[in-house]
Amino acid sequence: MGGNVNVARVAASGRHSRVWRGIVVGLVLLPVNTLWVFYLEQVGGHGPFVSTISLFFNVVFILVFVALANAAVRRLNASLALSRAEMIIVYVMLTISTSIMSHDMLQVLISMMTTGYWFANPQNRWEQMLDGTTPSWLLISDQDVLYGYWNGATTLYQDVVLSAWLGPMLWWLGFMVVLVFVLICLSVAFRPLWSDRERLTFPIIQLPLELTDPRTTLLRNPLMWIGFGIGAIVNLINGLNYIFPAVPSIPLYINLQSYIHNEPWTGAGWFPMTFNPSVIGLAFLMPLDLLFSCTVFYLYWKVMFVIAKAAGVSEGYGWGGPSPAIFPYSNEQMFGAFIAIALSSILIGRQYFRQVWRRIIALPSEVDDSNEGLKFRTALAGSVVGVALLIAFGIRGGLSPYLAIAFFIIYFLLAVAVARVRAEFGSPVHDFHFAGPDYTLNYVLGSANLSDRDLGMFHQLYWFNRAYRGHPVANTIEGVQMSARARFHGRAVVVAILLATVATVIAGFWGWLHYAYKLGATSAWGYGADWFGEEAYNRLQSWIENPEPANITAPFAMAGGFAISLMLAAARTRFVGWPLHPVAYALSASWSINWVWMPMFIAWMVKGLVLRYGGLRFYRRVLPFFYGLILGESMLGCTWPIIGLIFHVPSYNFFGS
Repeated sequence: MGGNVNVARVAASGRHSRVWRGIVVGLVLLPVNTLWVFYLEQVGGHGPFVSTISLFFNVVFILVFVALANAAVRRLNASLALSRAEMIIVYVMLTISTSIMSHDMLQVLISMMTTGYWFANPQNRWEQMLDGTTPSWLLISDQDVLYGYWNGATTLYQDVVLSAWLGPMLWWLGFMVVLVFVLICLSVAFRPLWSDRERLTFPIIQLPLELTDPRTTLLRNPLMWIGFGIGAIVNLINGLNYIFPAVPSIPLYINLQSYIHNEPWTGAGWFPMTFNPSVIGLAFLMPLDLLFSCTVFYLYWKVMFVIAKAAGVSEGYGWGGPSPAIFPYSNEQMFGAFIAIALSSILIGRQYFRQVWRRIIALPSEVDDSNEGLKFRTALAGSVVGVALLIAFGIRGGLSPYLAIAFFIIYFLLAVAVARVRAEFGSPVHDFHFAGPDYTLNYVLGSANLSDRDLGMFHQLYWFNRAYRGHPVANTIEGVQMSARARFHGRAVVVAILLATVATVIAGFWGWLHYAYKLGATSAWGYGADWFGEEAYNRLQSWIENPEPANITAPFAMAGGFAISLMLAAARTRFVGWPLHPVAYALSASWSINWVWMPMFIAWMVKGLVLRYGGLRFYRRVLPFFYGLILGESMLGCTWPIIGLIFHVPSYNFFGS
C-alpha cells in the first residue's frame, strides 16, 4: 500500500511539474491578447467590446485555436501536447489579461492619467483643481510629455518620456498586484463553500472546460456544428452587409425607443431588443428562474422610469443609464441588493468559516486546504496585509483613514457579490455602473462634508469602480474552480494569475503608449482615449465646485434594495414555486442588461420547453447546440476585426458599444 501511495505521489508530482509549461504558453499569448483587446475596444473603436460580457469571446477564439493546435501535436507526439491543466492555465491567464485590460479597468486608468492636465484651461480650471486635490505621483503632468502623447509623430523611447511614465505606472502596477492578490485570497476562501458544499455550477466555465478536455467529443457532435453554423452564418451575412451594403442583413438589434414618442412613455429611454446567438447560447446555461426573473424585473424598472417621468421627478433612463441619486434610485437599490447578496453568502457559510478558522489555528477541521491555491492561513494573512496596503495607499493619496477603510470594505463586499453571481448563475452581464464605493460614500456623506483631497482620491480610484463588467474576481474564482474540477493543484493557477496581472499591465501600458506617441491619441483612437478621463474629471469638478449635502434619500433607497432582496429570498424559501429571484432584482437594474434581456427571455422560453418535455437528459443532449451558437458567433465575430486590421477597413461589431 505504501508503494502505491508513493507511485501516486510521483505521478501527481509529474503532472504538477508539467503544469508550468502552460504558464510559458500563456505568457507568450498574453501580450498578443492584451494588444488585441486594446485594438478592439480603443484603436479600432468599433468593437466587439469583448470585455463587457462574462464569457470573453476573444479568449474563446484563442482557446479554440490552441485546442486545435494541441490536438494536432498530440497526434504527432503525445508527450509534447499540453495537458488539460496546462490548457486551463492558458485560458485563465488570457481571461485575467482581458479583465485587467478591459473597458472598465486599464483603459479607464490610462485615459484618466493623461486627460486632466492636458485638457485643463482657464474655463474648467482643472490644473488648479488637480494641484490641490490629487497626488501628482499618480498622473502625467509634464506638458511636453503630454504633447507627444496626444499629437504623435514622436517616440515613447526617450529618457524624459520614459521617466515621466515609469513612476506612476509602477505605483499603479503595485496597487493592481495587491488588489488582485486579495481577490485571490477571497476566491480561495469562498470556492470550497460554493463548489463543494453548496454545489454551485459555475456556468461560465462549462464551455472552456469542454474545450480544454482532451477527451471531449464536443467538436465531433453534429448538434454543436448545427449551432455553430447558425451563429457563424448570421455573423457572416451581417459582416458582409457592413462592408457591402447591397448584401441583405439579418437584424439583431431593434431599438423600441424609436417607436415611443408620447410622454410619459419616453421615460423608459433606451429600449433595445437584441438577438445575438452567442448570448442566447450563454444564457441557456443559466438557471430557469433567474432568466425569467431578469426579464420581469427589467420591465419593472422600465415601468418605474415611466412613472418617474410622469411624476416629473426624473428625466428617465438615457443611453448612459439612470441618473444616480434620482428616483427611482435604481443604482442605489442595486447597491443595497448586492450588499445583501454578499452578506447572505457570508452568513449562510458561517459554519463553514468556523471550520476554516479551526484549520487556520491548527485544530481538527472538516475542511481541507491541501489542494487549494493558498493555505487558508496564507489567504487570511494575505487578505489582512493586502487590504492594509491598499488602505495605506488610499491614505497616502489623500483619503481620510475612515474613508479609506470604508472604501475598501465596500469594494470587497461588492467583489464577493460579483463572484457569487458568477458562481451560481453565470449571468452574461454584471456591470453595476456608477454605484461603487466612491459614488456611494459621496451620496451618503455628501461632497460638502468631504475634503477636496478625499474627493480627489475618490476620483483617482474611479478607474476600477466605474463598472464591474470585467471584474477580476470573477475570472480569479473561476480559475481556482477550474483547477479543482480538473484535479490539479491550485497553486499553479495563483502564480499564473499574478504573473498575468504583471505582464498585462506592462504590455497594456507599452502598447497604448507606443501607439499614442507614434500616431497621436487625438487622431488615432476610435474611442475612449479622452472620453473616460473627461467623464471622471467633470465629475470631480462638479463635486468640488457644486458641493452637495448628504443625500438623505439615497441611504433609504440602499436599505430598500437590501430589504427587497432579503424579502425575495425569504419568499423563495417559504412559497414553493415562487418565480422571482432576488439576484435578478439587482442584475436587472444595471445598464448592460439592456443588451441581453431579450436573449435571456428567448433562452428562458427554449430551456423551459426543453426541460418540461424532454427532462434533464434531453437538456444535456441539446447543450452542444448552444455551445455551438457561442462558438459560431464568437469565432466569426472575432475574425472580422482581424480582416479589418489587415485591410485597414472598419469591421463589423457583433456585441456591445
